[in-house]
Amino acid sequence: MIFAAWNYGCLMSAAPFSGGFFSDRRAIVHTLMKPQTDLIDLHTHSTCSDGTMTPSNLVDHARNSGLKVIALTDHDTVAGTAEAVAQGRLRGIEVIPGIEVSAWHDGVSMHILGYWLRPDDEQLLARLARLQEARHVRNLRIVENLQRLGIAISMEELQQEAGGGQLGRPHIARLLVAKKIVRHADQAFALYLRRGAVAYAERFKYKADEAIAMIREAGGLAVLAHPALLDSSLRTIPALVASLAGVGLAGIEVYYPSHSPKAIRQLRDLAASRNLLATGGSDFHGEAAGRGFPGLTGKKFRVPYQLYESLKNEWRKQNGEEPA
Repeated sequence: MIFAAWNYGCLMSAAPFSGGFFSDRRAIVHTLMKPQTDLIDLHTHSTCSDGTMTPSNLVDHARNSGLKVIALTDHDTVAGTAEAVAQGRLRGIEVIPGIEVSAWHDGVSMHILGYWLRPDDEQLLARLARLQEARHVRNLRIVENLQRLGIAISMEELQQEAGGGQLGRPHIARLLVAKKIVRHADQAFALYLRRGAVAYAERFKYKADEAIAMIREAGGLAVLAHPALLDSSLRTIPALVASLAGVGLAGIEVYYPSHSPKAIRQLRDLAASRNLLATGGSDFHGEAAGRGFPGLTGKKFRVPYQLYESLKNEWRKQNGEEPA
């Protein structure tokens, strides 16, 4: 199976996997700013994509840090889900099975988060296999482009850098830093890896409506990730959200470390006006990546616990269950 071929040995637990919403989301969205004690993070990554912690270590770190709920949202893969969910059961922390799917809409690249999707869904795995194969082909092209520029780099070195997870541009950036070609990962992207840079290569992505359908058909909820990274002015976001809501988008990632207080207010209002969920997360990739869990970094960024409750209630409702 192609999915396994591009899994690069990301280990999963053998433990079996198992898997509602208030009527007025506006009331929920506008009463989320009171002080919170329960910490959650609905956007994290493990070594199964471009994080620096294994799924089990990520869960342990979250539990030891005092979080009550996390979602594992690796890029284009659910390979770490069973391991993370099983470790969550052992440690007494809820782990939401999730994903972050690469997509595009009207020529703009974006990410769609998925929550509570079935990680063993055969159609989902087949669709993800195409994305993983595309990532592999793109990695080969980037390595070839770097080699043409006189940079000594190989796929074997990259696989070692990834530590058994799915390879991506962040791993190439880390390797370039390790080889002292660049000073830091941001410079690697600016000089070589971002769109338009000398070593960049395109890859296949699903259209946003296809990514949303993929998540929904696997039983999950689809959420637009970090909208202010798509347009810092947010001027184009209402039209984008309206278009995606028409094909099944369930929510917007409102709370995100780089979202300004003004952006959070605007996105919160947009979610309420469209009767969509508001979600949030740190995009945690590991402590070494410089971004900690919400509420633990000395900053005011925090994800309200009620977002998790409304998210779960909507998922129950979508799947024919009574809200809690």
